[in-house]
Amino acid sequence: MEILLFMIISLNTDDVLEKIKQEISCDDCEVKVLSYHLPFGKKLEDFSSVQIISKDSKALGRKVFTAYFSSAEGKNYIGTIFVYVDKMVQVLIPKKRIERNEKVSPSDFDLKFVPLTLTPKDFISPDDVAGREISLKVPVAKGEILRRTHILEEIAIKKGDKVKIVLETPKFYVEFPAVALSDAKEGEEIKVRNLSSNKVVYGKALSGKIVKVDSFD
Repeated sequence: MEILLFMIISLNTDDVLEKIKQEISCDDCEVKVLSYHLPFGKKLEDFSSVQIISKDSKALGRKVFTAYFSSAEGKNYIGTIFVYVDKMVQVLIPKKRIERNEKVSPSDFDLKFVPLTLTPKDFISPDDVAGREISLKVPVAKGEILRRTHILEEIAIKKGDKVKIVLETPKFYVEFPAVALSDAKEGEEIKVRNLSSNKVVYGKALSGKIVKVDSFD
């Protein structure tokens, strides 16, 4: 557990927020002080330094910090700081209602920044759909956040497709023609036959009828 100590003439909320961001290691997070529980009769500016210790391990949401205050006279006090931590993420919002099986592209969505704590865990970011069309397996209303569970996962490579198997390392790049022996979605394992050696190998199905392998054995 890390303890942060900083010395200044008179504490203010900006000083506390800056140190909290450093402690949670999230420079792009938004931190809001909900309340201070200070020693009776004391104000934040009455103190010249503070040690801050997090009382929980949550990354986002409501967090509690124990604060060990010191005054310019050298007297010590204990208080509590309640904060709310959030992070803004970019999501895709349909410009209009999208029907089941309808093909759409990134241009059919508006981009919006929303707090991460208010987004579904399986939200789709712009990078997830950049440069490709997608189909939806359920209708999605205008203004609704696009989720991974909305997307119809299409077969990237079908059994019998002619593919290219690729072995790439920092030192060399090799590719051979092959034929798919099973179906696979993008990122899934697929079985293929190397047409140069007639050997059966397994690799990862990628877009563009490419199969990435670790070896040709």
